[in-house]
Amino acid sequence: MVEFRSARPEEMEEVVELVNYVFRTSGGMEPTMGRQFPTIFCPDNASDIYVAADEGRIIANIAIKRNTGIIYGHKVSMANMGAVCTHPQYRGRGIGTQLLNMVFDRLNEEEVSVVTISGTRGLYRRNQCVEAGGMVTYVLDKQSYSYWALGGMEYEISKQFDDTGVLCDVYQREAVRYQRSRMEFPVLLKAVPMVHPPVDALTTLVAFREGRKDSALAYLIGYENKPGVFKVVEYAGERLAVWWLAGKLLEHAGMNGVILEVPIYDAVLSSILSSEGIRGINSYYPSTTVRITNKSSLWREIYPIVEEMWHGGDKPPCGIEDLPGNVYHDLEELTTFLFAGFNRHPYGAPWDRIFPIPLPWPNGLNYV
Repeated sequence: MVEFRSARPEEMEEVVELVNYVFRTSGGMEPTMGRQFPTIFCPDNASDIYVAADEGRIIANIAIKRNTGIIYGHKVSMANMGAVCTHPQYRGRGIGTQLLNMVFDRLNEEEVSVVTISGTRGLYRRNQCVEAGGMVTYVLDKQSYSYWALGGMEYEISKQFDDTGVLCDVYQREAVRYQRSRMEFPVLLKAVPMVHPPVDALTTLVAFREGRKDSALAYLIGYENKPGVFKVVEYAGERLAVWWLAGKLLEHAGMNGVILEVPIYDAVLSSILSSEGIRGINSYYPSTTVRITNKSSLWREIYPIVEEMWHGGDKPPCGIEDLPGNVYHDLEELTTFLFAGFNRHPYGAPWDRIFPIPLPWPNGLNYV
């Protein structure tokens, strides 16, 4: 009989063996899941690793990492989901669906508001998950880039940038981000979590005021995803300095192109790029689906944001059930209404001036 439960700390090696088999070694790839996701596949996180077991053998897995979102200074309880898999010998029995619903029920009971999921599989779509967020992908090259001379700045480029405290200071100034501790930052940077096939290390570029290596203005973190093309995994800081660092990759680091994915809420960086005549491609957040797991706690957490952005004469509606149309009763439409920022259906005033509320970038160092 199949048992559905949380993993035990002593079972983490078996869990990693299963996810490596499904996502790596069965396709002839290096078994890197444990190394790339050390904050997930560890004994301390075992209670948030959900498994199905058949006579003690782990046959399916869903990994959760709880990450508090910081959105315009307000905390939103979130979870990131990944490594969703079932051993090939047990597929087609509904085990993955049962395990997924168990996780959703658990997150609801514990008042975790929203979960972002790595992937867009039919399994998620059949269970009320939708594509959300919104981004613009820009490709910079030497022909399109204007090399601005920003005075009083210098930069450092390294594959082993040691002073991650400087990076953390920059990241903590972001208006939309995950709550990331100083201790967690170097672990995530070293793990290279969202790059596959894996690279030995991510490249970090940091912009400083001249002579002030103790205080950074901005950073870019990424890798050469194909010869001569640098893909940015995460950026933070002053947007002109982010633009300037991208130019240093083209000007001095031997790159012919830079791929920069910009969330649509980042109007400043998009404006800089647009002013240079660089056109981007709009899309949802890449390979990500979103599901609300507790409506009440979510509304309680985002209501202060709604209040701050409200333009009506009176106070905004007090309950999530007062949102327009039928969105409250349809979980997929509610998720789209609150968070979808691409190809969005208009809901009219004042709603379109408030929503979508941005979700933290899911494909940076906190990627699951």
